[in-house]
Amino acid sequence: MSPENNYDSFCSKGVFGFIMEDLLISAALQSNFYKKKLSNVNVREWSKIPLTTKQELRDADPYDLLGTAIQNIATYHETSGTTGKPSPSWFSFDDVDMEAKFTVESHLRLTEDDLVLNRFPFALAIPSFILYWACQLSRAAHIAASKSSLLTPHMRVIEIIERVQPTVITFIPAEAEIIGTLARSLNIPLPTKNLRCLVLGGEVVSPKRKKYIEALWGVPAFASFGSTETGGLFMTCHHGNYHMKNPIAKVEILDEEAQNVPLGEKGEFAISIAREGMPLLRYANGDMAEIREATSCTCGSSYPVLVHYGRKSDHIALKDRTLSLYELQDIVYSLPYVPMLWRAQVYPDQIKFHYQMFGMEKTEDMRLCLEGELRQHLGVDVSVNFTELVDEADLTSVPHYSKFHYVEHFTHVLV
Repeated sequence: MSPENNYDSFCSKGVFGFIMEDLLISAALQSNFYKKKLSNVNVREWSKIPLTTKQELRDADPYDLLGTAIQNIATYHETSGTTGKPSPSWFSFDDVDMEAKFTVESHLRLTEDDLVLNRFPFALAIPSFILYWACQLSRAAHIAASKSSLLTPHMRVIEIIERVQPTVITFIPAEAEIIGTLARSLNIPLPTKNLRCLVLGGEVVSPKRKKYIEALWGVPAFASFGSTETGGLFMTCHHGNYHMKNPIAKVEILDEEAQNVPLGEKGEFAISIAREGMPLLRYANGDMAEIREATSCTCGSSYPVLVHYGRKSDHIALKDRTLSLYELQDIVYSLPYVPMLWRAQVYPDQIKFHYQMFGMEKTEDMRLCLEGELRQHLGVDVSVNFTELVDEADLTSVPHYSKFHYVEHFTHVLV
């Protein structure tokens, strides 16, 4: 039977996983990586299975991570490598079908009436491909407007949005903020005609950040949670929560001893997934998360809620507590002035905030207001500096890119 048909039976495993552990282990042992890793492990005791680390995936031979024959593989991907050497990831044709089905059946509800402008980077990362596969399955029309392409700078994307009026736009959250701010500075009304929602992915999206982006664009925003290594895991409901409804994934929230923490407590995120192309067992990628009861959301779903706090390396140690990127976002996006882009630099004695305000006058009163608000929320010394984190001239230009020309014609005579 397929995992989908057995879905109800998976629920007996409790809130930390909705899939039979035997199925996860069986999938993992199709790869040479796990055959070696688990050769001396009693896999019948789940807690004895060692965590898989990001460094192990980086160091592994990509072909050892394959969970099926290469003839069954549809695509190969790699992580960005922003925190070290890139990690590989394989997706089989069956994985592609499952990713598409999972996305189409989410609250996003793609249909043949949709026109999707896909701003996710079309390179080695996975989100853009998942949305493209979902468009193929639902027969929604698709526009590739990759963030990573020189052919589609910000102004070109705004022109396309105005010209063809997509119903859905996918963004890395920072891109949603940049392009939305640019559009408003050009007096382009948002939402544009026909636009019904945004899809965000690739970054932490706290409730206040989600609310800000929705107000900027004038439409609801769904968020997708996953990674290049795992594929898409969860999509938010209409209330902005990640319900753990994925029939091939088991989530664990662990303490420093790799033991499950009680429901409602923050810990290290570990994911096991029976993806055919590249299965993973107890993969701890350095993210922090929490699982809450389904009743914490009013959408009606019976599945528990996952709260994603971001990378542990992005947490900030304050005098009396540790602040996650998720919690820091909720502070930044609740203040009287919200920047187009921002960055926090953490020093032992101070946190320096660099704000890029666009389309508004930057005053000393504004800076002092932000410093006071941030100092009150954080309880530490804070400074605010107005700067350009990205070149504003580049944001508003439309550079000309074309194919290489092999023949050039001139009107003057060479003597």
